[in-house]
Amino acid sequence: MANFGELNGIPVKGKPGESRGRKATGLRVKMPMAAGLPGELVLPQRLGASFFWRCSVDMAIFSYRARDASGRAVAGSVEAENEAVVVRQLREKGLFVIDVRPARTRFAVNLKRALLRRLGRRDLSVFCRQLATMLGAGLPIVSALQILARQAENKVLRQSIEEILRDLEGGGAFHEALGRLQGLFPPIMVHGVEAGEVGGSLDETLEELAAHLEREHEIEEKVKSALTYPAIVVSVAIAVLIFLLTFVLPAFQNMLNDLGVPLPLPTVVVLSISRALRQGWFILTLVIGVLAYAVYRILKIETVRYRLDSILLKLPVFGPLHHKAVLSRFSRTLGTLLRSGVPILQAMEVVRRTAGNRVVAEAVARAQESIRDGRGIAGPLEESGLFPPMVVGMIAVGEETGALDSLLGKISAFYDREIGETVGRLSSLIEPLLIVMLGAAVGFIVISILLPYFQMLGNIR
Repeated sequence: MANFGELNGIPVKGKPGESRGRKATGLRVKMPMAAGLPGELVLPQRLGASFFWRCSVDMAIFSYRARDASGRAVAGSVEAENEAVVVRQLREKGLFVIDVRPARTRFAVNLKRALLRRLGRRDLSVFCRQLATMLGAGLPIVSALQILARQAENKVLRQSIEEILRDLEGGGAFHEALGRLQGLFPPIMVHGVEAGEVGGSLDETLEELAAHLEREHEIEEKVKSALTYPAIVVSVAIAVLIFLLTFVLPAFQNMLNDLGVPLPLPTVVVLSISRALRQGWFILTLVIGVLAYAVYRILKIETVRYRLDSILLKLPVFGPLHHKAVLSRFSRTLGTLLRSGVPILQAMEVVRRTAGNRVVAEAVARAQESIRDGRGIAGPLEESGLFPPMVVGMIAVGEETGALDSLLGKISAFYDREIGETVGRLSSLIEPLLIVMLGAAVGFIVISILLPYFQMLGNIR
């Protein structure tokens, strides 16, 4: 790298550019970015009567955290040449800089979270329980999180705790750090922790959140265990049918054609399906993919999703089960937030966003408006027709006596038992039904193969 003197008082170093064909890149020089000049400049090199210029400035996006003159936390992002320029710009605005780092793009963050395993309710409940235990023993939150980061087996949880630690060491609040990790920590956890920090009872709040997440995990596992066996039976049935239609049936096709008798309708149908699977599998796969994408796009439409949620509540068998699950989640989430000290309006907003059904979320939104007008929540919930009289009555009593959080806990416990019993009954009914359906499908294929032989024997007689 040769020294080419100064440019406006700035030392300039560079090297001659390389010639490529009939063009030359000129003289490539570099200069300090902090000077506000381009990071790389290519000076002209004459080639005949042509001049070639190229100038490039390396700009990047940086995220920062700072505090203003009143001590209020400020965060954001800015585009600049380097971190030193960002610090200078922030100081010119009267901000005290806490942290500056290169910002990851939203696409990169979403891609990374999609590739890594998400945090399940069990991981979150264990995290809350362990953190509550250490805080209750008098350990500082930073030390407790450092211990949890070393012990965490889940890679996503470990990286999340490390992110939280960096925010806390920079002067941020715990709930703010959780809120920045969108998609990893649920809203109930963010708002519950915020209330615990304000009220000075963070360890008790984390215990409440751990119990809430454990109950959610138990219900989720009950449903999964009840659906595991039916899912296995359906998968085996599909595999057996495809094997029969694509490998077994073609071996009989020539024999059936050589019988010299008209083939019955069931046999024609089965042979047509077999031929379509063997010869048009690519087109069939393409059609299924297009239909799946179309359904995915249609389900993105809010009105369609609202309508489907309304239909889901009215289904004969699964509708009541879904309704009970929504009521249980509503009662448990609201009760947990109120016990944690979250204000009722803020708690209702979290419940609305995590309701699991848009029709119920609309009823919760109406209850929010009722609270803003100085009225209770029992009336709008009763008018929606989605909340049974027992639930509405207990909520009304809880509002009058000031024991709403405890009564909501009893409602959620009641519906948790109802869900467990309903899932058990559905599982015992679905399993034999699936076996009968599998036997009927295989029997139909076998009978379709044998029908021409029976017809031929009848003609001989």
